[in-house]
Amino acid sequence: MFDVGFWEILLILILALVVIGPERLPGAARTLGLWVGKGRRYIEGVKSEVEQEFDISEFKRVIHNQEIQLNELQQKVNQSSRMSADDLLGTHEHTHNIVEETPASEEELVASGESSTISEEPSVVDEEEKVDQQIKNPE
Repeated sequence: MFDVGFWEILLILILALVVIGPERLPGAARTLGLWVGKGRRYIEGVKSEVEQEFDISEFKRVIHNQEIQLNELQQKVNQSSRMSADDLLGTHEHTHNIVEETPASEEELVASGESSTISEEPSVVDEEEKVDQQIKNPE
């Protein structure tokens, strides 16, 4: 706490000898020693009570456990996001392959000699376009 070296202590002892005198110096030193001892014991008591109250090691253990759990959850999230990205890429490739294999129009179907399997009912895309137009141009 205080950086008191040999020369500072020697100076304090010489001043105490001059001010207090040689007869009362041993009694004053004993009294000072008692008070310093009481102060140190009081500080140690307060310090131990604070450590018991807060139990720092318990907090460190809880924080460590939560950091481990957080790291595990982060790894799981990273794995699932990688898996989701792979799934999306696989679905996109599969859809792309189907689109490439499917003739582009009804004329190509007729030209290839296959029967038209397109139903007369409006598709979902047509319905969505109608809804979008109704929203844009309300009558």
